Amino acid sequence: MASNPKRVVLSNGIDWVTVFLDGRVKVASRSHLWDVVDSGRHTAMGQYVTLGVGRDLDLEPRSGAPTVPAFETRLDQELGDTLAATVAATNGTFVEFVHDGSIRVGNDNRDIAETFNTGRESLEGGPSGRGGTVMITFLGTYRSARVREHDFLVDIPDKERPAANRLLPGEFVIKEGKIAAPRNTPASW
Repeated sequence: MASNPKRVVLSNGIDWVTVFLDGRVKVASRSHLWDVVDSGRHTAMGQYVTLGVGRDLDLEPRSGAPTVPAFETRLDQELGDTLAATVAATNGTFVEFVHDGSIRVGNDNRDIAETFNTGRESLEGGPSGRGGTVMITFLGTYRSARVREHDFLVDIPDKERPAANRLLPGEFVIKEGKIAAPRNTPASW
């Protein structure tokens, strides 16, 4: 299977995160749904969301060849809510893997435009597409010259318009904890 040059895949050994070069971040799992457990402002210009492990899904393992992540960290449940690893991107986006399985996604320069939380338990759309997914999109285009400390860096090119969020066959939307910007505010590009 050829790799997609428009994305970088990360993993905590269980779930995975895809950082798209258009600025979006997708957090996905084949074994559970995601809950939005926390969100807030960590700087005057930056916003984050914390995704926790939600309802377990009784699904068969993913079919097909596994994607080899560009960066992978391992979790130690005994370390609880301590940070396992940080991935930073040159556009200010960051992904923090926490030992308890939660994942924090934010941007040091921008607010969140939307969290699009979906799940799929049916075979509609193919067996490898089942599980929970959250797509996070950010507002604006500001890029600071300073990048936060990190264990891995993703280079995001300037000004590529993000793809629109859409439901795939068999998916349902999870509205609890959803973050959405005012309607006439453009997402980052």
